[in-house]
Amino acid sequence: MARRLAQGGVLAAAAGVFTKLGFAKTRVEDILDAAGIARRTFYKHFQNKDEVLAAIYEIATAELLGAIRAQAEGSPGKPLRAIRDALDAYLDYHVESGALVRVLSEQAMRADSPLAPLRRRFRADLVRVLGDAVLAETGHRHDPFVYLGLVSALEGVSLELLESGAKAADVERARKVMHRLLDHTLA
Repeated sequence: MARRLAQGGVLAAAAGVFTKLGFAKTRVEDILDAAGIARRTFYKHFQNKDEVLAAIYEIATAELLGAIRAQAEGSPGKPLRAIRDALDAYLDYHVESGALVRVLSEQAMRADSPLAPLRRRFRADLVRVLGDAVLAETGHRHDPFVYLGLVSALEGVSLELLESGAKAADVERARKVMHRLLDHTLA
């Protein structure tokens, strides 16, 4: 239990540091200062800042995937409505978590990043959730690339919103566009 608390404290502190400085400029020393821990304590839990970022990414994507699954499961008989709600949950999460999500996303998109395999797994999970929802409603199984294309579009829209300092109207516009894209794609 104490180990988990120590790790949680490091992750919370590191999230703030990554948000403030960005991944490249963050040093382990910055995380140590923010967490108020000794170097030795840090290295009991993590080998480097990459491992810290990976742990944060896994927590963030598990939380997001849980919210999306809850949307899908919370609309029995209405899977396409659930997918729209899931798209909304994705955009809301990205906007609410802003700067941290941007750091995580940018690092995860780099092929040489330790987050890259985690991103592939997360995207595969999203594709599965979307595919299962559409299959349940329509009885049709689409090529997984259809859903991968939707997920890629959603990532791109999310990053654009983060880069532009999106306002509520921008998020709502993005939401409507993603819903139309979903409707046209699955029509």
